Amino acid sequence: MDFLEEVLSRVARRYSLKMCLSGTMKLGEHLDRGQMAVLANFFGLPPLQVNNKEEVRLIFRNLLKNGSESQWLEKIGDVLGYSLRPQPENTNETNREAAKRTLASLILAYPELHPLFFALQEDDSSIRSIFSGNSEKKGKRKCFTMAEIISFLLHNKEPITVSDLGAQFFKDSKTLRQGELRTLLVRWLRFLEPESASLEEIDLLSKHHILHDRLTVNAVLYGPVIYEKNGKIFDWIYQLYQQGETATLGWSNIQDIDKIYLQKQDSFIPDLITCENEAPFSSLIHQKKHSCLLFTSGFPSSTVQKLYQLLAPLAANCYHWGDSDPAGLRIAAIMYKLYPLQLYRCDVSVLQKHKKKLLPLTQQQKNDILNILVNQPNFPFSDELLFTLENGWLEQEGWQML
Repeated sequence: MDFLEEVLSRVARRYSLKMCLSGTMKLGEHLDRGQMAVLANFFGLPPLQVNNKEEVRLIFRNLLKNGSESQWLEKIGDVLGYSLRPQPENTNETNREAAKRTLASLILAYPELHPLFFALQEDDSSIRSIFSGNSEKKGKRKCFTMAEIISFLLHNKEPITVSDLGAQFFKDSKTLRQGELRTLLVRWLRFLEPESASLEEIDLLSKHHILHDRLTVNAVLYGPVIYEKNGKIFDWIYQLYQQGETATLGWSNIQDIDKIYLQKQDSFIPDLITCENEAPFSSLIHQKKHSCLLFTSGFPSSTVQKLYQLLAPLAANCYHWGDSDPAGLRIAAIMYKLYPLQLYRCDVSVLQKHKKKLLPLTQQQKNDILNILVNQPNFPFSDELLFTLENGWLEQEGWQML
């Protein structure tokens, strides 16, 4: 659940108790600029108040100056994926039966999505919400289209924007940018992959190659790389490397590359090291001058993944350096699946030497590890997961030469 969903869920719980939007409500304290921007973008600035304790409160009186209670309940419900207004019992029962019939049809039509449908049988709230305000025929059509999208994403390896996805499956580029169906897509992806429960929405979508803007998805690379494209040789990455500088590549740069070269350094073929976080990546540039370094920036974008697939077969060895928390090890596993690699500075032997530097896991992180171990028996870094579960995790910045 992302930050906005968490806040709106609390607003929804408050409404279910009071049955009106009134008074003031604390949304958080010591929020960073990004979180404040999210709140301001959704509620507007006038309803938000920050006191001298840095508590951020929502003033409902000011909120209702910019829309009726019904309009705000509908807007909040669109994000959460369910209606906030109570429905008559017979309507709830009708929706439940429609959801049950639709789910039975989905199970037959998409056997590859069995884990998703099993989860929906356990918790049918997201599928029932589709039938709230929709006819059974229309609700069923939405569910089948969403299942078709999920099935497509499981096999898709190319970047696709949310606009393209909406246009392709709903004939409307705006459909998946926000609202009910966007929320449904994210929820179903989380149901399908329980180990992704704690991922931020943008990271979850990125994991499935879904972009918000194709032009802003870049990869940062440092290394002796030359490539051929459309009959021309491009050595600009190599020239920047010789100056000790990184190169930033967009998807258009790596599309239709005919051939790529990893130049030898001092007669040796360079290693390829992928790195999760920015500060450690910068330090590697000084420590591993003769290696090829690829910055994943957290979960790797499609551009990063494609570039790794091009370079990995050319490298002497492939490594990944990241945090040893469940998210960091999932990132390593994503890269490993593209082309096998070894952990660098975060394998069990290194973690054992850094026991005093290990950070405690949250309960959610522990749950994430257990989900991975149960649902992914072939996870490539299960030893590191088990060590982390028992001892805590090592942040990249906590690594030291011992």
